[in-house]
Amino acid sequence: MSQPGFYLDVSSCSGCKACQVACKDRHGLETGRLWRRVVEVEGGEWRREGEAWRPTVFAYSLSVSCLHCQAPACLAACPSGA
Repeated sequence: MSQPGFYLDVSSCSGCKACQVACKDRHGLETGRLWRRVVEVEGGEWRREGEAWRPTVFAYSLSVSCLHCQAPACLAACPSGA
């Protein structure tokens, strides 16, 4: 049996959660239950270098999939093609 996989371009993901909603609608999941999640990852800091400040901050969205659908609704729902 083969297992589906996803390639996600995190630089294109806007964090809109359309994939999450499409999956929930396709499978009729009850309130509070998600098979696909979009999480926000952030970190870093501002560092002083002499008289200047240098940022090392970052933030991105990551869509975490369940990997069980052969024709996933979440893939077709992504407006940015991530």
